[in-house]
Amino acid sequence: MEAGLRALAHRFVSIADDSTDDDDLRLRKRVGVVAGYIITLGALLLPAMAQGLALSWAAALTMSPVSAVNLFVLARTRRFDRYVMVLILVVTLFPAAIDVALGGMAGSSGGFVFAFVGPLFAILALGPRRATAWLLVYLVILLGLVLVDPLVSSAIAPQPYALRLVFYASNFSVPLVIIFFLVRYTELRRREAQALADDLLTNAIPISIARRLKRGERRIAEVYADTTVLFADLVGFTPWAQRTDPDQVVSFLDDLFSRFDALAATCGVEKIKTIGDSYMAVAGAPEAREDHAQAAIALASGMLGALADARGRLGLAFELRIGLASGSVVGGVIGQKRILFDLWGDTVNVASRMESSGVPGRIQVAPSTWTLLRESSAYSFEAREEVEVKGLGPMTTYLVAQPRGIGQSSGSAQRS
Repeated sequence: MEAGLRALAHRFVSIADDSTDDDDLRLRKRVGVVAGYIITLGALLLPAMAQGLALSWAAALTMSPVSAVNLFVLARTRRFDRYVMVLILVVTLFPAAIDVALGGMAGSSGGFVFAFVGPLFAILALGPRRATAWLLVYLVILLGLVLVDPLVSSAIAPQPYALRLVFYASNFSVPLVIIFFLVRYTELRRREAQALADDLLTNAIPISIARRLKRGERRIAEVYADTTVLFADLVGFTPWAQRTDPDQVVSFLDDLFSRFDALAATCGVEKIKTIGDSYMAVAGAPEAREDHAQAAIALASGMLGALADARGRLGLAFELRIGLASGSVVGGVIGQKRILFDLWGDTVNVASRMESSGVPGRIQVAPSTWTLLRESSAYSFEAREEVEVKGLGPMTTYLVAQPRGIGQSSGSAQRS
């Protein structure tokens, strides 16, 4: 029974729905349809409110059928804009006619306040720009009522006090309650949209940078003197992606990079971007921290563990190659439509080369990072002599080994 009633209610409120509607348009249409039903049924209550006044019967027998026909035409044509304009005209013109018929603005007990629901609803249904025209219509009609008020008030006797009291109560309660809920609805939608926009913005760029943009800054560029930049790349991913279903490829990357994002947040490292199967992050920018090198290595170690877990579950043979470099970088926001916080400078270039010249399954660091950590008892390193680094020539790099005292280095790498 309950399910049947819900289905029936849904059928009645969705008469304007179209398969191409987005969620916002569909909701605005349904609000408009409900408003039409309220006007259709509410007009029938006018005779009871007006204690049988002949004018109330005339309004009820005109306003209600017009609204009903408007709903019927909407259901047949799905022309929502035309429906809204007729609805606003009904809401605007009927109170004006009643105002004149009852002897003017005082005689109708402020009935024209109902008409203000029209331009207010136009904001919701048609948008702010198109609603302005309907506000002008309201004001022009109001001016006309003011001009003719001396004539009609002297020609038509005022209604009994009890009836005017009922009119005042209804005219200042019903439309203001409608206005309140329309404004409340609009504000709730605005807050939801703002929250969604804030989430999207802070997912795209660091929170501190997003706050600066929201404060009105247009060009953001800073030098961050002490940072450690991380680059990571999946070795063996491209051949696998070429022979694998696209849904599986995207699902794997989404799951893995989501884990990387969570690790970055835990370590206090800022994700910069992903390019294909590559991942870039930085510690020490845009929020400064003294232990940026330690934070970056903690993230790198966690990333190796996350890949090992995913590899074991899926039976894949990927390895992660990670490179780190420390030093000064320039950071800033670029773009207008798809904004991005990015980094530039030698440190970024060196970190990228540490990744590309590194060893699969290992973390390779530049001398700049090794210098910051070599005195720490928490880390040990394996030196790689005469590594040919593209654009930099031969140089000594360092692979992060197990903590001192746990395990031994292997191969020809030299412990440092």
